[in-house]
Amino acid sequence: MSRLLAVLLAASCLQGPEAATDVKAELERHQGVWRCASLRRDGKEADAAVVRSITRTVDGDRVVWRRDGKSFSASTIVIDPKADPMTIDVHADGGPGRDKVVRGIYKLEGDRLTLCTGDPDEPRPDDFRAEAGDRWTLMVFEREETGQGP
Repeated sequence: MSRLLAVLLAASCLQGPEAATDVKAELERHQGVWRCASLRRDGKEADAAVVRSITRTVDGDRVVWRRDGKSFSASTIVIDPKADPMTIDVHADGGPGRDKVVRGIYKLEGDRLTLCTGDPDEPRPDDFRAEAGDRWTLMVFEREETGQGP
């Protein structure tokens, strides 16, 4: 959570206090467990059984990716809800992508999150698609029920 506070503080210094509030409020909307509903990479649909086995859990600015309940990646995200479309930068915590940034765009409509990302250290996508030759990945997630009542 301290990493989130550092990101918010940096954003507020650069863009004013209302920008930090916007980022914090938008980041709040990302919290929780999200199950992958579809995944398309460079014009090819991923196998539906594999897709449904993938979740991303967001806690603050941290994301843990799991497949069949087993963690396979963790990252930190930086979002810009004022951009059009809204942007997300993903910084891997380890592995071969540790020093690279995955740039993307997103839209969050209720309990449905759509992400479109480029390859590491490549330019940010400008549209929600993943056609052959784009080298983009288009993922749709649905928020999982927490099972907790109001």
